[in-house]
Amino acid sequence: MLSFLESKTPASKAYVSDGILPPFVDPEQPPFKKKPFSTILSQPFTHTVQLILPQELYDMIWKDVEAKISDIQYSRVIMSLSELLEGEFFNKYIKTGNILMLSEGRPGVDDRYSLMDGVLRLELAKDKYERCGLVGHPIRDAGRKHSKTRYAVETNLRLPSMLHGKKGFERIVWAFKNVLNHSVTWLFHDFNSTSGDEAQNIPTAKHHPVTKGCSPQVATTESIRVPSLDPPQLSDSDDKLKDWALEIYEWLSLIGMESPRILLEDTIDPFLSRYQIPDGDSGKTFNMVTLTWTGFIPALWIRHLFMYLSSAKTTNRKGASSEDFFALSAYSFKTAVADQRDAYTILCLSEGIANSQSTVAAVDKTKESGDSKVDYRHGKKYVLWELICG
Repeated sequence: MLSFLESKTPASKAYVSDGILPPFVDPEQPPFKKKPFSTILSQPFTHTVQLILPQELYDMIWKDVEAKISDIQYSRVIMSLSELLEGEFFNKYIKTGNILMLSEGRPGVDDRYSLMDGVLRLELAKDKYERCGLVGHPIRDAGRKHSKTRYAVETNLRLPSMLHGKKGFERIVWAFKNVLNHSVTWLFHDFNSTSGDEAQNIPTAKHHPVTKGCSPQVATTESIRVPSLDPPQLSDSDDKLKDWALEIYEWLSLIGMESPRILLEDTIDPFLSRYQIPDGDSGKTFNMVTLTWTGFIPALWIRHLFMYLSSAKTTNRKGASSEDFFALSAYSFKTAVADQRDAYTILCLSEGIANSQSTVAAVDKTKESGDSKVDYRHGKKYVLWELICG
């Protein structure tokens, strides 16, 4: 045996959780503290979204879902930091509007900037941080050797004190004009933009905008062998749950890559590949559809997509079916060297009984009154994978 050197990079981690979705979610006031909604919102900069679902379910619900979700449009602009604080751009987009911006650069190597909810975040090398005169904090570097400490500066530009003429604001303007005065390329998304906006009248017109849209690429794969998607019971051992989570995530990944290993007619030599479908003898085969969006995708759009998918009505069926499932994955831009969630996958299954506080209270009240009829609320089950790569 050859003795290979151990890798010095941090090991990748995957956190798996499951639960039951609320039976009803108000699109105007969706939850933001409970999973999986909190996981979606905690990943603001996404470059790829992938949706996997059976073709029968796709044919049944996708037209209605597609009519509800908005089109994604984003722009690539060239701006300096000082131009963010000038004139109409500052007043329309930052003070009163809602935009999402991410600059070019490699995390841990280059100076990188982002803007979300009015908060401007600067990741700077030590020399520039000291020259700027702004207050920040050191960034974790994952224990890398021979690398200088980098610093992050976060400023809420929507505060009442962030106005021209104020001492603190003028310090930021001075730093942007005298130290961080180079132009960079940004990805830009305006949440309040409409298709009728004229390109000549928007504040980004003078910054050489290149506007792009995100349209899904649709791929259909026939005769895919499908394992059992029911997670093990809580009474089962942790090893069973761990094995099931790894096997199902691997199976979903192979669908996304359009691998022939999951096809019914696959006859590859086991010397070349030893992969086997979990519960491959179950005999279930589905035609699967994969939709992929690539671009600069905000978390709010992904949350809307997930809500409309999970609440879609399958009116052509009576009751739940084994084909009532979908998997939604999102992959993030690399914005940090350590402790960043790089991707997540939500597998939404058929309906189950929601064990919520209101349901338990209703059961207790019914028991006290002596009524044997209990009205349980139903919600779809979900399994969530959260990936942190090394």
